[in-house]
Amino acid sequence: MPAPERRTRGDLFAAAVVAVAVLVAATGLWWTSDARHTTLLIAPGPARQLPTGGSGAELLPSTLVESWRAPSAATPVPLVQDGIAVTAADGKVAGRDLISGSVRWSYQRDLPLCTVAAAFNRVLALYQRGQTCSEVSTLRWADGRRGPQRTGPVQAPTRVTADGDHAAATGRRYLEVWRTDLVRTLSYGRLPTPAQPNTQPRPDCTYGSLALNAGKLAVVERCPAERSARLTVQRAHPKEPDRPEVEFSTLLPGEQAQVVAVSAQRVAVALPGPARLLVLDARGNQVAQYPLAVPDAELRDDPPGGLASVARTRSGWSWFTGSATVALTADDLRPRWTRAGALGPGSLVGGWLLLPTPGALRVLNAGTGQEIRTLPVDRGGYRGPVGTAVGAAGEGGTVLLELRGDTLVALR
Repeated sequence: MPAPERRTRGDLFAAAVVAVAVLVAATGLWWTSDARHTTLLIAPGPARQLPTGGSGAELLPSTLVESWRAPSAATPVPLVQDGIAVTAADGKVAGRDLISGSVRWSYQRDLPLCTVAAAFNRVLALYQRGQTCSEVSTLRWADGRRGPQRTGPVQAPTRVTADGDHAAATGRRYLEVWRTDLVRTLSYGRLPTPAQPNTQPRPDCTYGSLALNAGKLAVVERCPAERSARLTVQRAHPKEPDRPEVEFSTLLPGEQAQVVAVSAQRVAVALPGPARLLVLDARGNQVAQYPLAVPDAELRDDPPGGLASVARTRSGWSWFTGSATVALTADDLRPRWTRAGALGPGSLVGGWLLLPTPGALRVLNAGTGQEIRTLPVDRGGYRGPVGTAVGAAGEGGTVLLELRGDTLVALR
């Protein structure tokens, strides 16, 4: 029978050295990890339950008073849901009580924010690492808890647009579409590390604008060998993410174009010289052309972040060109009315459109453009575009949000 093993001083010393090495390595990993540079504050309880009821328009006050404001440079549009308004600036995303503006939850990293958007009933925060907006996190509206996350080669700068089960991130040479769990469903353009060669139809093109809706992604492209802009419409969820399934791709009449909206059977593109809206069918054939009463200059450049300033209404789309708002029908994307002098696309309140104009918010019939009410607003010295959102309606009144440049303002 062999003698039992005994620990020697050397064994104990070696074990201690290994333990210290493991501790040092673990400490080093933590010291340089993302977790050390991330701060997450969860909301302590459920959000304030706001009363609901009525159409919303009749609950608007006759005058509006500012109740709070906060910096929000990383939100291109006001973000609000379930009694929580989201602001984002200096690497920090904050969920605020809609009534008081107090911070209920927050998520902060030592990286700059690229953009923050709403998708899949969550808040999407994109952080920049190096030259890409590669760090993507989802946060719950109610308490800020993290959901699905991903990393990827989304280019900076970028914006995010969402529709139903898909969200698309813009880029000049590369675009991505994600599903609700942030798994990539489509890669389009110049893939950083292509798994298979020759899967992209035109990898050397640049992208001016895109629109996502009805499971389709419409993109305006500019390619080196072509003198005109190109419109490409493809499936947002092809069988293989890196093999686009193009429904049609056609040259447009001119170098400048903006895709405004896409429906199940139509896509609308705005062109200058003269200002007009071109409507194509699902095969890329032109079916209509409408003159636009807007300055040519507003259609000669790509929209900020590659996304036209549009808002959904019950009767279709509301599109802000820069000096006017144009209402489009939902299916055939036909212009219904144009309101000159607007400051943004507006937002829904009940069944009406709340449209920002100089010195006021105007309540319009979204289908006809007829003005129902006018609410004076004192914006001080601010004269730029205004994004709007309606936070809550009920016996306590309606909370209105205005995004004035880099500042979110709550009005009651």
